[in-house]
Amino acid sequence: MRSLYQLSVFLGCCWIGLLQVKAQSTPKGGIKDQEFIIQKDRIIRLPKRLRAFEKAPVLPQGNPLQITNFLVAPFFLKVPAQAITAEASPWDGQLPKSDQFPGFVRIGYGNYLAPIVEGRYSSTQSEDWQFATKVVHQSYGKGPVSWMGQESKESQTKVIGDVSYFMDQSEVFSNLSLKRAAYTFYGEDLGFSYPPNVDVFGPFFSTNRQLQGDFSVGIRDLEKVGPIGYEASVLLSGFQDSFSVREKELGFQATGSLRPSKELQGTIGISLVTSDTKDREYDLKRTYFSLQPEVNYKWNKYQFTAGAVIVADNDSLAARKSDFRLFPVLKSNYQVKEDLNIFASISGKVDRATYRSFVTENPFLGPSEQLLNTVTKLSFEAGVESVVSDKLFFRAGIDLRRQSNLYFYVNSAADTSRFELVYDEKSTVFRVNSSIELTLSEKYSVYTHAEVIHYGLETQQEAWHRPTWLVSMNHRIVPIKNLILQANLQAMGGLKARGIGGLYTLPVQVEVIKLPVLLDLSLHVDYALTSRLTVFANGNNLLNRSNSRWMNYPARGTQGLGGLSFKF
Repeated sequence: MRSLYQLSVFLGCCWIGLLQVKAQSTPKGGIKDQEFIIQKDRIIRLPKRLRAFEKAPVLPQGNPLQITNFLVAPFFLKVPAQAITAEASPWDGQLPKSDQFPGFVRIGYGNYLAPIVEGRYSSTQSEDWQFATKVVHQSYGKGPVSWMGQESKESQTKVIGDVSYFMDQSEVFSNLSLKRAAYTFYGEDLGFSYPPNVDVFGPFFSTNRQLQGDFSVGIRDLEKVGPIGYEASVLLSGFQDSFSVREKELGFQATGSLRPSKELQGTIGISLVTSDTKDREYDLKRTYFSLQPEVNYKWNKYQFTAGAVIVADNDSLAARKSDFRLFPVLKSNYQVKEDLNIFASISGKVDRATYRSFVTENPFLGPSEQLLNTVTKLSFEAGVESVVSDKLFFRAGIDLRRQSNLYFYVNSAADTSRFELVYDEKSTVFRVNSSIELTLSEKYSVYTHAEVIHYGLETQQEAWHRPTWLVSMNHRIVPIKNLILQANLQAMGGLKARGIGGLYTLPVQVEVIKLPVLLDLSLHVDYALTSRLTVFANGNNLLNRSNSRWMNYPARGTQGLGGLSFKF
């Protein structure tokens, strides 16, 4: 019993000692104060040992070369080979569901006898080949003007196809686009008078059918951030209408870039286009060549670009001395801070103009005397961009241009329902613009843009059919799930048209007609019934204004369109 008591006392003392040691020890991961003394001058001396008592080293003994034989005994396992039979993996025959659908179909109908049919399809299975097709048809069987059953009709049909083949580092692509458009010259001819003793039921509205076609094939690199980039393509296009216009184009375009470092990059662009245009007044063979080398350098918060634009074309002008033009290109960008950027540039260029580019802007264009490229001799642009917050973006700038051959549309004196081209020899155009993008949440965002334009002209009395101010506002609202609303407001003012009358002054002044402000309010609604099926409704010109963008051509009133879209 006594020995048991002594053993208990001894174990208790040991346990108390361990607890004290644990309490005084540094916890895991902690640092304990220690003091280290480093004495540089201390000399460590060891007693000398007589070499006479050292043992002589044992030298390695060399073995003579001889043949060594190894006995290998055969060893076999008496185990039969495992029989393996192939079995087909079970498949339920259904592809995995995805939010990305290759096909899309939209069908709708609206007032003014306006059907719309649209279809799209894209490949999603092949990795090397990809293609996409699109077909769109929209027409208006009625318009704002109607005489004796003849309506101001309009229709557009487009067929577009893209094909791409992807290799390891490049892509071969091709595009085919066909378009057919039909417009009726329903503009009132103010100078038309009926011959006497002729029974006329009403004016005759002629329809102009336009056919356009484009085909291109090219190659480009896939590594967009690599040291070398390139893209080259060949373009063949054609255009014709129901009257005398025939236009064919053959062109080659290429761009290349070299990035020796992150700070330095060089680019060069080449464009060569030949065109053959025929109209009632001319038969032109035109050539356009452009070369644009540039060097871009980044240094801290600065970014500089220096280059040139070299252009040679054969537009015929009496006062022109050479077909060769050279414009400098200087651009700078300074990142003041993360949310503020300032930019400025000085450049020049030649905008290639074709009959198709004009008629795309104004489909009621008639015969013209000549086609001229617009030359921007000097363009100065400066502005500021600011990311005020993660929800607000602001941009403002100015643009001053000295241009020649600036084109305008005026009503033809022979037929005021058709337009013709006139040019100003030396023009000064000054623009002030600003844009604001506000995204409050995923349910609401708005984008606004405003622009004021001033024209200083030399040979034209007014900037015919060009606006002096523009305002646009686009809203996107998602009030509930699967419902998207888009409300857009477009306004344009300062439009002036050339009348057929004139003022007897020196110099002679033509009649100036001020067109009313264009104001268009539109609404687009999409509601997804399922992931595949969606109903939509569009409303244009909800204020029911005439909105004559071109003189004598009032627009249709309030337009409504609704239908279904399906993904597959």
